[in-house]
Amino acid sequence: MHNSEIVSLLHDLRAQLLGRTWLRSRHKAAPLLRRLNAVTDQLSGVRHPAIAVARARLEGAPVLRIDIDEAHVEETPQGVWVRGWIWVEQQALRSCDAMQEAKFRSALADLPQQSRVIYLAHCIEGLTYPAIAAKLDLDVVDVQHELAAALLALSIALDET
Repeated sequence: MHNSEIVSLLHDLRAQLLGRTWLRSRHKAAPLLRRLNAVTDQLSGVRHPAIAVARARLEGAPVLRIDIDEAHVEETPQGVWVRGWIWVEQQALRSCDAMQEAKFRSALADLPQQSRVIYLAHCIEGLTYPAIAAKLDLDVVDVQHELAAALLALSIALDET
């Protein structure tokens, strides 16, 4: 969605809010309208000069892009960050997926046996907590705790680089 479409939607939203019976007093609506106006102004306003500089630097770059209607920047004491896009080839994604799968399989193998069994029963076989508890002769609460521990361990292992 381009900024012009977003600005149009914001104008429609402002008109709807001002016409609503629950916003009879402008005083109640003032904070919401101020935020709405600020966003609308930012989106429809003049572009930061850093955006033009960044576009010029990236001209002809095959893997970097800044959208034509980009308006968002983040100023720091050292300079200005301009939001952009970077191209990632499908092969790189497949490679990343394979690495994540290997990490997952390794982390799953490293889980304690009971946690692994409970994880597989719930997430792969689709068994409910009571069904797993009955199958393994455990309390439902114990199944929930084991599954939570397994999910945490897998999450941590997948987040590591």
